[in-house]
Amino acid sequence: MIKKSVSVLLCVITIFSLANCVIAENEISPEVIPQKKEISAASPNVILADLSNGMIIYEKNSEERVYPADLTKIMTAVLVLEKCKLEDSITASETAVSNVKTGDSKLGLVKDEVLSVRQLLYAMLLGSASDASNVLAEKASGSIEEFVVLMNQKAKDLGMNNTNFTNPTGEHDERHYTTATDMVKLVLFAMQSEEFREIVKCDSYSIPATNKNTSAHKVVNTNHFVSRLKRSDYYYKHSTGIKTGYTQEAKSCIAASARKNGMDLIALVFGAETVDNVAQSFKDCKNMFDFTFENYVKKDVVDEGEIVAQIKVENTRRNNKLILKTDKELSVINHKDEAELKITYKDSLPAKKSAPVKEKEVIGKREYFIGGKSIGSVNLVADKDYALDPITFVINKMIAFVTSPWLYVTIILIIVFLVILERRRRRILRRKRREARARRSREMVQKLNEM
Repeated sequence: MIKKSVSVLLCVITIFSLANCVIAENEISPEVIPQKKEISAASPNVILADLSNGMIIYEKNSEERVYPADLTKIMTAVLVLEKCKLEDSITASETAVSNVKTGDSKLGLVKDEVLSVRQLLYAMLLGSASDASNVLAEKASGSIEEFVVLMNQKAKDLGMNNTNFTNPTGEHDERHYTTATDMVKLVLFAMQSEEFREIVKCDSYSIPATNKNTSAHKVVNTNHFVSRLKRSDYYYKHSTGIKTGYTQEAKSCIAASARKNGMDLIALVFGAETVDNVAQSFKDCKNMFDFTFENYVKKDVVDEGEIVAQIKVENTRRNNKLILKTDKELSVINHKDEAELKITYKDSLPAKKSAPVKEKEVIGKREYFIGGKSIGSVNLVADKDYALDPITFVINKMIAFVTSPWLYVTIILIIVFLVILERRRRRILRRKRREARARRSREMVQKLNEM
């Protein structure tokens, strides 16, 4: 009996064991479930965006206030490029060259030294020279104080609503602050300038001897992504700029850009630490760039020259439709694993256009949206010339006048005017008749009295 019971128990155990084996074979360990990889960064304040349209790909504490340090010089460059000519000469003032904090990067300018705007921009954007920043600020506005006013006005114009500048160099000041969200707006605007892009992608620049310096000066880019001259281990072959920054309070900052596979990216990092002689700002940017280039794809929204709309054209002989094409291409980048983007658009167009119309003349605009957020716009331009036909023009004017409500208004006004004239004429006639009768009556009375 005992042997039989043991046999039954062993059978039950065996059955449960087999069942567990089957279950185990159908389960998938969490470690082997494919997970969608996400972008990450170790630095406290980070933002990554598509340079072509400003779409934010990744952000981390991007609304927190940070100190921009030398990234301030991007704003300085924007204003100088707007207000000065690159070949203009500038004579450095005593105020500009002496108003530099000890320890700040500088070119070593002296009073009355003459350089061009171009040379000073390279010194400021590549070498982060604060004395060059001050000289440029005085050239652009007359004084550093007035230049700061212009900086804050420009920030307001760009929608940088949580930013305040107190100097053109990035020298630390509790009242000199920004956010990653605000600074990306500035960088997007700055990178629209061809001159700015040309400067920030250079590894070095040579400034020849001046009236105060007999030897040439080589400025090396502090952005190691672009230049191998100081830290070749940081060099990033896809880099296209832009600017680094550092103060003790701000720590390491960088605004970086890169291009690969037709994608243009910008990354901004603030408050980064340096560990084992490795700046986390560079590491974070490289990791974000590499991840995006590997896991995202470029998707065309519209091609340049694509026919997208038409409106009525008037006063031409053979055409009654004006064909509209896009003046540039527009694209977005999207994660490979994401669903297709739902893109909408809104046209700003007149209902009709009168000839003459020139080829590529801007007629309107089309703005594209994803989830209600703008991803950019293109101008809608005429596909060819539409000549004015004089006969058609005259006929259309006549038809327009005949069918216009103003014609009837004019006719009614004329009728009213004629009625008024007729009534006035009749009043005058009645008055004259009364006067004539009265005169005849007086004459008759006079004759009777004379008899």
